[in-house]
Amino acid sequence: MLDNQLTRVNVPQRSRLYSLQPLLLGTAFTESFSSYVTRLAAIHQVPTGILLAQELAPKINRYKGQKPDSLSQLFFHIFFNLTGAWNGTGTMALEPLLILQELTQQPILKYLTLITWKNVLPTRNLLRKYKAWCPLCYSEWSNNGTPIYEPLIWSISVVKICHIHDSPLMTYCPNCGKNVFFLAWNTRNGFCCRCHYWLGTACSTLESKFYNTQDKQWHNFVAKQVGELIAQTPYLVEPPLPESVAKAIDKCINIATNGNASAFAKQMYLSKTVPRDWRIGKALPQLNKLLRVCYRLSISLIDIYLGDVNIDDSIVLRDLPLCEQYFKTNRPFDADKVREFLEQHKESTPPQPLKQLAFKIGYDPADLYRHFPDLCRQISKRYKLHNKSNFKPRV
Repeated sequence: MLDNQLTRVNVPQRSRLYSLQPLLLGTAFTESFSSYVTRLAAIHQVPTGILLAQELAPKINRYKGQKPDSLSQLFFHIFFNLTGAWNGTGTMALEPLLILQELTQQPILKYLTLITWKNVLPTRNLLRKYKAWCPLCYSEWSNNGTPIYEPLIWSISVVKICHIHDSPLMTYCPNCGKNVFFLAWNTRNGFCCRCHYWLGTACSTLESKFYNTQDKQWHNFVAKQVGELIAQTPYLVEPPLPESVAKAIDKCINIATNGNASAFAKQMYLSKTVPRDWRIGKALPQLNKLLRVCYRLSISLIDIYLGDVNIDDSIVLRDLPLCEQYFKTNRPFDADKVREFLEQHKESTPPQPLKQLAFKIGYDPADLYRHFPDLCRQISKRYKLHNKSNFKPRV
């Protein structure tokens, strides 16, 4: 009698790894895939390297070693040096993503990368090689008991500022002065992978003074546009197409300069042939250059990618900051101005890295070294000595 009363229960398929939910999906601060991997390792209480070496690498042929159950040197090279690409658009992101989707039974992990935009986003200068972060975000999350993670927007190289706190992203550990890998053997979100220093510390006063008002307007615009792109990703009906981008660019050229691509290139501080290649679909716009167009014309980045651009015929071009005008190939090098600038900052307190000074004045660091090698070496040496003297050994 009891047997007749029993009903069949459909037990859902179990995942091999914990089915961890991604953080803030569908927002500008969507979690990055590399951050998800780090949290997944932490919840299993194993180092990130162990998780990937045992669960992921054996499923990818090129990571297998010559001996059974061994890994190739390629795995260890990629693991430390190229895992920033796991947040991107190519095979480096797709392979681990598909494997972890199966292992965690989480079908939405692709939204933690830029794979959805692979048809319209060139890979050149798209992603950072090392981490960037907002120490104020880390500090707030820690104080509020919010999980510490890394938003996808921080891994995109064109984003230099946190638009929540209106402050520049940090790109080096304030303790050891080194860059931080996206994934390392003992990676922990919010900590340096080298010296294990907490990165939620307000690192230095120089970071908060790095950008002037015009620079901040530009960088806030960039961060908000890229954030909107990330936030809309899960809601797209279909991936954007190159044809839509070409159509949108053609419309911009027609309205801004009556169809004159060369004049448009001059207005946007681009090489002469670039807009022409964009409008006929011969080349895809690099993200940093396309954002320059959006800023000048006051239009949305996502509208260009979806081919739905609305521009007023009586447009007024916004002024780009100096830091975005140095890409113009015919801009002369003002040696006197640069020398005076470097002389003023060579004894600054605290010392500033040459790369930061170059960005501030709007020139490439290589140009500064070529014209003023001794002065540049002096600045770099002073900055390195400052970092070394402030090193705090891990207890």
